[in-house]
Amino acid sequence: MRSEAEKEIHSLIGFLNQCPFAIIKADSDGQIVMQNAAASQILIPFCLSKGCSTSDIYAIINEMHPDWLDRIKSFDADFGNIIENERVGIAFSNREADLHLAFSVIKIDENTFQYAFNDISARVKIEEELNALAESKALEAGKLEMATGVLHDIGNAVTSFGTDVARLQNKVEGKEKDELKKLETLFSKQEAAFDKALGTGKGTALKKFINVLQQSLAHRETDVATIIKKLYQTTSHIQDILNIQRNYVKGKVKGERAKFKLSSIIDDALAIQERGLLKRDVLITKDIPLNNPLISGDKTKLIQVLINAFKNSAEAFDEVKETREKTLHIDLSIDKASNMVILSIEDNAIGFEPSLSDKLLEKGNTFKKTGTGFGLYNCKQIIETHQGEISITSNGPNQGAKFTIKIPYTNQ
Repeated sequence: MRSEAEKEIHSLIGFLNQCPFAIIKADSDGQIVMQNAAASQILIPFCLSKGCSTSDIYAIINEMHPDWLDRIKSFDADFGNIIENERVGIAFSNREADLHLAFSVIKIDENTFQYAFNDISARVKIEEELNALAESKALEAGKLEMATGVLHDIGNAVTSFGTDVARLQNKVEGKEKDELKKLETLFSKQEAAFDKALGTGKGTALKKFINVLQQSLAHRETDVATIIKKLYQTTSHIQDILNIQRNYVKGKVKGERAKFKLSSIIDDALAIQERGLLKRDVLITKDIPLNNPLISGDKTKLIQVLINAFKNSAEAFDEVKETREKTLHIDLSIDKASNMVILSIEDNAIGFEPSLSDKLLEKGNTFKKTGTGFGLYNCKQIIETHQGEISITSNGPNQGAKFTIKIPYTNQ
């Protein structure tokens, strides 16, 4: 007949083996003292593939991430977090996709280390697919003439993804913390019994171990909550882009002209390219008056010109080698003498030789490492069909560039 203490210990072991993330206890020499089922499921295939010992966590860490091993061995505090929820990708010769782990290492006392990790391969795949969708060539190039049916299908997929994210959030808010708290309370009450059954200090050690598990779980929930927030933001951004494109595709007739303010499409074009600018840490400023005259033009074609201008500026910052504050300024003004609305987009990126200004707008000319030379030429064609003017100027290499568009406004 088992005692109550034995039953509780058995319950704890069962709990650890059913825990969804891997847990290992090791000594200061890297010898594994204890590991749960989740840890074995991940480490045994890894060790077989890499040819390292399943009982030596140092050998395993050295295969996964050698820098971590240096940090663990050089950690001289009595206790504390050494690695907090850091990621590592592991390639296997017999599987297509890499294994991705979120890893934490905590020093509990002089001779006790806890290693906690879980398989986040599915999460990484979702992140990669979402980033690919948000930054895909179709979106960055502003493919505004896609079929309405395709847009509808994409919108449904994004909505479904948002629902899945909401479900994921509900699953994250589980009862594990409450259960661990109950265990901690139980160990506090039965500490003397555990010491008697297992040896002096064992009850305290078990209580400390449960406390470490609580901290690891809290770190995991914080990390997942941050990722979910980013997923919500990215999904919302994609929906905004889809809505913009629907407005231009719905009922569109090729070559259709309408009267509108040039200022009304600047933010639409910027929304499509803003992600590319912000991920490069570009500060965007605008000087756009509320009242400006109407122009007559094809909204879809003109928004393509603006998208191209913002895209060129974003990519130009990739060529900047030194550290600097990156800026892009958008200015809209009126020249009553020439009856023109003037839009300028000026950056402080890589720039170019002033003599190249006209050549950049010629068909087939490109000075990018990858490029067809048709983007700026097409922009010139579009602006000229609106009886306007377009120019790209620079004061020289490393001094930024200015993209200027002039379109006549109507007095009616």
